[in-house]
Amino acid sequence: MDRKDRVKLLSDLVKINTVGGREEATAKYLSRYLAEYGIHGKTIEVEPGRFNLVAEIGDHPTPVIVFEGHQDVVDIGNRNKWLHNPLGAEIVGDRMYGRGTSDMKAGLAAEIIAMVELKESGKPIHGTIRLLATVGEESSTVNHMQGAQYFASHGYLDDVSAAIIAEPSGEPLDWLTQDVPLNPFKFSKSQIKQLVNDNNSTEQYLLSFAHKGSITYETLSKGKTAHSSSPQLGINAIAPLIKTYNNEVKYFRTLHEKNPILGKTIPVVTKIDGGDQLNSVPASASVFAKIRTIPEEPNDDIVAHLKRIVAKNNQESTADLSLKLLGNKTPVESDPNDRFIQLLKQFGEQELQQTLPLGGYPGGTDASEFVKANPEITVAVFGPGNMTAHQVDEFVELENFERFIDIYKQTARSYLND
Repeated sequence: MDRKDRVKLLSDLVKINTVGGREEATAKYLSRYLAEYGIHGKTIEVEPGRFNLVAEIGDHPTPVIVFEGHQDVVDIGNRNKWLHNPLGAEIVGDRMYGRGTSDMKAGLAAEIIAMVELKESGKPIHGTIRLLATVGEESSTVNHMQGAQYFASHGYLDDVSAAIIAEPSGEPLDWLTQDVPLNPFKFSKSQIKQLVNDNNSTEQYLLSFAHKGSITYETLSKGKTAHSSSPQLGINAIAPLIKTYNNEVKYFRTLHEKNPILGKTIPVVTKIDGGDQLNSVPASASVFAKIRTIPEEPNDDIVAHLKRIVAKNNQESTADLSLKLLGNKTPVESDPNDRFIQLLKQFGEQELQQTLPLGGYPGGTDASEFVKANPEITVAVFGPGNMTAHQVDEFVELENFERFIDIYKQTARSYLND
C-alpha cells in the first residue's frame, strides 16, 4: 500500500464524526474496508447504535496477538478556537489535523493497515492477529469502556498472549529539555541528554508496559428539606457527608505503597453537588471522586474500606449515606523483559530512529478490562500521536504514523513466526 492509500484511510476515519458514542458509521466503514482485502470484519452492536468490530488474519489458531483501538473521540469543544476543521483531516506539511488524529484514529488505522499489508504480502502468519475496535472508551461518563467489557466477557481475550493498545505515546522532544513532567516516566539529566542526542525527529516516543487502574465513585447523602429558619424540622444532608468524606481522606493518607513504575495511589475529588437554594436545608448532597490505583493496593480492598467508612458513618447520622461505585478499572502491569515488549522496542527504535524508554502510561486504557479477563496477557501501550490529544487543533505527524504501521507489521511477524 502506498503513502496515499495509507493516509486516505486515516483521513476517512477522521472525517467520520464519532464524538459522543457515534461509532456505528466507523465500524461499518471499516468492515467494508477490510472486506475489500478479503478480511471479514464482524460488527457487534454493544448498545443501541454502538458497534464493536472484530477481524482476524493468520494461519494458525495460536498464538494470538491483539491489535486494539477505540473508535470514539472526545468532544470538539469550542469550534471557534480551532484553526483547522476538526472533522476535515486537513494536511499541512507532515501534520494531519482533526479530532481523533492522535487519540486514537491514527493508532487504529495503523493497526488495520498493518493487518492488510501482512495479508497482502502472501507470507505465512504462524498464529492469529485479532483486531478489536471498541466503543465507549472516551464517550461514556459512567462505567465507560463498554466495548472492551463486551470483548472481555465474551471470550475474545481468553486465548490472547499479547496485545498492542495503540494509544498516542509521543511527547514533544523539547519537553525533555524544558523540565515538563512526563509522569510516570522519570529521567535524569544524563538520560535526557542521551535521548535528545539519539532522536532525529520532533517527538519522543515512550513504550509503556503498565498503567494505573481507577475507581470512580459517589458518596451520597440523603436528608430532609426544611426552611433554613427551622432547621430542626429537616435533616441536613451536607454535614454528615462532610464528616464521611473527611474520614475517607484519613483513610487515603494510610495508603503508602509505591509501585516502582506507577508510583502511589492517587485519590482526587472531582465534583461536589448539594442543596437546592440558600434558604433551605439541603435534602441531598454528593461527593464524586476518582482514585488512580496500583497493583500493590488492590481496587477491591479500597472499595471495601470505603464501604465500611460509609456504613460506620451511617450508624452515627440521621441522614442516609450510601456509596455508589461508578467505575472499577484494574491496573495493568506486564513484564518489560517479555519478548513481545522487547520486539516492539527493537523495531520501534529501528523505525522511529530514537531510543525508546520503557515505563508506565499516565492514563487508563481498554486493557484494564482485558487483564481482568485474562491476567496473563502481555500489554504494550504504544501508538502514533502526541499530547495534542483532547486539545484544540489535535494533530498527528504522518511520517510517524507510517512508521508505526511498519513497527506493528515487523513485531507481529517476528513474534508469531520466529
